[in-house]
Amino acid sequence: MGYYQNKNLALMKKIRQMVKLVEWEALFWSAGLIYLLFINPYESSHFTVCPYKNLGIEFCPGCGLGKSISFFYHGDFLHSFNTHPLGIIAFVIIAVRIVYLIRNKYFNNKQNEVMYG
Repeated sequence: MGYYQNKNLALMKKIRQMVKLVEWEALFWSAGLIYLLFINPYESSHFTVCPYKNLGIEFCPGCGLGKSISFFYHGDFLHSFNTHPLGIIAFVIIAVRIVYLIRNKYFNNKQNEVMYG
């Protein structure tokens, strides 16, 4: 039994190390932007995860952001702005966030870090 426990512990340690290698927030935002790249923004019906829309509430300040970013990807800047005026700004903020997260995770220079003790 001890042999299998040691093997399982080693496997779990490897899995933990692999999970630590991934920047999960950057992966989440990247997957969202990639999804918006491949959808057709000109379709009238699309899948929504908006809780307001799903509850039947008409007004939602964030509705249209995804479609606006998709129009932006397709080069239709006028439709992008008309769908949601903050869509292009949201895209820039998300892209900068992804770069920031990846840079801090994988390219963080610790030369400026001061060690005490």
